[in-house]
Amino acid sequence: MRNVCVATTTSLVTHEMNSLFAYKGRGRKGVSPLIAAVLLIAFTMAVAAILTAWVTTFTQETTQEVGNISDELIECSYAGVSVYAASWTGNSVDVTVINTGNVDLRNVSVYAFDGASIAGQSHVTGLGVGSVAEAEITEVDSMPDTIRLSSTRCPDTTAEETHISDDS
Repeated sequence: MRNVCVATTTSLVTHEMNSLFAYKGRGRKGVSPLIAAVLLIAFTMAVAAILTAWVTTFTQETTQEVGNISDELIECSYAGVSVYAASWTGNSVDVTVINTGNVDLRNVSVYAFDGASIAGQSHVTGLGVGSVAEAEITEVDSMPDTIRLSSTRCPDTTAEETHISDDS
């Protein structure tokens, strides 16, 4: 009798364990493996299409931007500006600016320096190829030691003049 009790107890424990860990969803319907695979492939293809569209747009915009910058740099490599003459006349500086390059410069800033500080500034607008323009820097307390030119269209196009005549 003792052997029977042990066998019955073991089978009851096994039955309880099986029912405890058994899948509770039996009888419920799930997604078939074929439909799950189709949905997974469709989702992957949708994500790939979205990424492809984004990468294509990003690449085109970046290429266009780099092309514009390259065109501007190439064009600006032909730009040039120079101080033709500079004269101190008491409390102002008269500067004659010439466009020595092959690019129209829209706006050229003219700075008078006294040592390391800016003593005054002026602007020349519409400086075409080969054209000459006058700039007057007013309210300059002392004769500057340097005149610097800088183009806003082509920032690397600069000039510097240290010979300033004293016409005061």
